[in-house]
Amino acid sequence: MINLGVPRLVCGELELSYNTFIHGLRQGLKNIINEVVSYLLSGKVGSKIVGRGASGDVTKEFDKVSEDILVRGLRALFNDSIVIVSEELGFKAFGKPKWLAIMDPVDGSTNYDAGIPWVAVSLGLARFYEGKELMIKDIEIALVANVYEGTIYEYFNGKVYANGKEVVRLSKPKNVVLGYFEKPEAYKIIPSYWSVRGRRAALRSLGSVALEMIYVGLGRAEAFVDLRAKIRNVDVAAAYRIALALGAKAALCDESPLEEFPINNIANLRCVLMGYNENILSMLREAYRRAYKSMR
Repeated sequence: MINLGVPRLVCGELELSYNTFIHGLRQGLKNIINEVVSYLLSGKVGSKIVGRGASGDVTKEFDKVSEDILVRGLRALFNDSIVIVSEELGFKAFGKPKWLAIMDPVDGSTNYDAGIPWVAVSLGLARFYEGKELMIKDIEIALVANVYEGTIYEYFNGKVYANGKEVVRLSKPKNVVLGYFEKPEAYKIIPSYWSVRGRRAALRSLGSVALEMIYVGLGRAEAFVDLRAKIRNVDVAAAYRIALALGAKAALCDESPLEEFPINNIANLRCVLMGYNENILSMLREAYRRAYKSMR
C-alpha cells in the first residue's frame, strides 16, 4: 500500500480515513479522465491547428482542450500543488508539489482526427521529491482510458483493474506483433524476429502506443516494437506501468530497462522493444542485434 503521508493505524478511525482518502484520490483521477473522454465523444470538438507542443509536434484544438481539462482537474484535486509533465505543456510546477503527473491527453491524435476508434487518455502519478530523478517504475497510480471502448485500465498497489475489476492476463499471448516502421530499414527486425522465434506472427500497426502496450500486457499481442525515435515518455509511462504489473517486459534498444526511464520532464525514447514476458523480450533483443549488427 502506498503511503500518502496520511497517518494510519492497523485498525480504527485513522485506517478508515486513509482508505477513504485513497478511494477519493483514485476516483477523482477517474472523474478527470472521464471528463476528457466525454469531451472527445461529444461531437463538439475542433481539429484546427492551434500551435505546437513542448515536443514540437502540431497541437490541434482537441489536444489543447483535453490537456486543459486534465490540468484544471489535477490542480483542483491536489489543491494547486502538483508537477505536470505533458505532451503539449512540457514541464510545469504548481505550488509546492508533492506529486508529479505524467500524461498524454490524446494518445492517437491522428486516429482521432480521422475518426479511427483507437484512442487513449493516459495519466500516471508519482510521488515528487525536489532534486530526485523519478522513473516509470516510481509511478504509484496509472490510468489509461480506451476512449471508444469505454474501458479505464488502472494500476494501483501492484494490481491492474479494468473498470474496477481485477485483470487476469491470457496465459499464452496471441501471435501478434504490434509496431511502427516508417522507414524501410525499420522493418528489418521483423523477419529477424520471425527467424529467432521459428515462425511468423501477424503484424499490426494500430496508432495508439498506450493501448498497444496494454494489449501486450494483457496477452492480446506478444510483442511491441517502435524504432522511429518519435515516442516520448508521456506516451508510454502510464501504459507501461500497467503492462509491467501484468508481467510484460520492455527495454530500449541499448538494453536498458524501460521502467528505469526518467519521467521528470518530457523526453524521447530512441527505440523500444517490448515482450509479453522476459523470454519474448530476449528474442526481440536477439532479433535486433542480428538485424542491425552492422550499425552497432
